[in-house]
Amino acid sequence: MASLHRAAERGDGTAMHNLANIYYDHSDFDAAEHWFRRAAAAGHTRAMNNLAVLLDKLGEVDEAESWYRRAAAGGNANAMYNLATLLYQCGERREAETWYHHAAFAGNVDAMYNLARLFEDQNRLDDAEAWYRDAADNGDIDAINNLGMLLRRRGALTEARRCFRRAADHGHPRAMANLAALLESQGAHREAESWYRRAAG
Repeated sequence: MASLHRAAERGDGTAMHNLANIYYDHSDFDAAEHWFRRAAAAGHTRAMNNLAVLLDKLGEVDEAESWYRRAAAGGNANAMYNLATLLYQCGERREAETWYHHAAFAGNVDAMYNLARLFEDQNRLDDAEAWYRDAADNGDIDAINNLGMLLRRRGALTEARRCFRRAADHGHPRAMANLAALLESQGAHREAESWYRRAAG
């Protein structure tokens, strides 16, 4: 901590950010905010994003949004995602979609998943399927299950079953239940019962 403090006092933005994270992890939010602000002022985009997260947590939503925007403009994918989520929660669905897009194209898997859900809610099923697939390809287990549900809805039962089985094999309870229901509907009662039992824990 002493060497980190010295580096931070010399103006090292990464040291400021790391020091702030340590204070945050120890729930010293005043010290965390102080060092996040200094790092953010030095142009450190991860600090801008983390400062916004802290401010959001403390109920300072307007200032949080401002820092999310600065970090997002600086190319921080997590800030793009967090900004999109904040905007969505505030009812700004169109701008939220735009920022989910930016975050997804920057590689943020949570943004891919949320964008897919947003498109599914709008009944834009081709777009939803494409983003669920991208999120699933990046290892998002919820996306694999949701892709299965969407495929089942669209009548692609064989591929839906593969998705449910893949997510179920990773321990996803809802996927286990979905797989069981699909197997039962296809007459595979014994295997369905096995998956129902696993889903129930």
